Amino acid sequence: MYRTRRWIAGSVLLLGTCLTASSQAVESASQEPGTSSKTSNEVARVPGLSDLFRGFNAGASNFGVHNSSLGWYSAVTPAVSYTFNEHYSADVSTSIYLHRMVQNLDPGAPPGQLKLDSVDAGDTFIGFHASYDPEYFQDTISAFLSLPSGNSSEGLGTGRVGFDFANHTERYYKRVGFLVDIGAGNTSTLSNDIVTKNYSSFGALAHFQAGTIFWMRGNYLETSAYEQLPIGSQTVFTSLPPPGSGPGPPPPSSATNASEDNGLTVVLGIPLAGNLTAVSYYNRSLRQHSDTVSSGVTYVLRGSRRGKWLSMIDRALREAESEKP
Repeated sequence: MYRTRRWIAGSVLLLGTCLTASSQAVESASQEPGTSSKTSNEVARVPGLSDLFRGFNAGASNFGVHNSSLGWYSAVTPAVSYTFNEHYSADVSTSIYLHRMVQNLDPGAPPGQLKLDSVDAGDTFIGFHASYDPEYFQDTISAFLSLPSGNSSEGLGTGRVGFDFANHTERYYKRVGFLVDIGAGNTSTLSNDIVTKNYSSFGALAHFQAGTIFWMRGNYLETSAYEQLPIGSQTVFTSLPPPGSGPGPPPPSSATNASEDNGLTVVLGIPLAGNLTAVSYYNRSLRQHSDTVSSGVTYVLRGSRRGKWLSMIDRALREAESEKP
């Protein structure tokens, strides 16, 4: 218990130090043309719901998902956000899973049997963000909480309150951006959360991600490699029965690599209108040996109607080019 408290205290101190340093750096910073970020505090599962507008905003996504272990299912994610000023914002979201296969926990069910779970909710995510634009890059510091609204026996949560601290950095060269994410927390549900997973873990972990973003006329293609590294023991909850076991909830695991995950994620976003965006992603989990493909649309109440076919990056580039002699 003492070790856990010391780890949490160290994480909070690290977040406060980074926040202070970023605040001091931005006082005299100026922004280069063409460096506006697509991921400016977006809700991961509702792309397009960002901090572009002051005040309240809301949106929802509807995705069809295919997982190599579970097959097809649907996920609907409503979300709300509030932008306080140019630096600070917050959001709340939760996913509702439709027609999803989970392990059959009924007494007498054959070992390894799956059954249909018609409607079930996942954990509720709350995010707090602080964004800054130093001279050569954008930086966003985020603190997340996950509230136990999901069913842990079906891999949709841990049954406990989770937290995560993350730092997201982007650097643009014209239409190409490079990103680096570093974070730590106590649950896997808040790591790489655009991807729907078959499991949730509870226990200290660190996560890292690096990739690129390419823009073309408002469309974007993001590719990234990620690593989720447990620190100490983990309790893992999954929607699939453990290999070779009978029906029943999966037992806790004390192995340090119980919820380790790494792999590749590719995301494609295409704006259909000011309020509507089509998004698809492919995720290959090397450690978990699974593939996930998703495709769907997101709708936001306060969309960017002006220049709907051009991203902020495209508009900034055009303005910069028009100013040249």
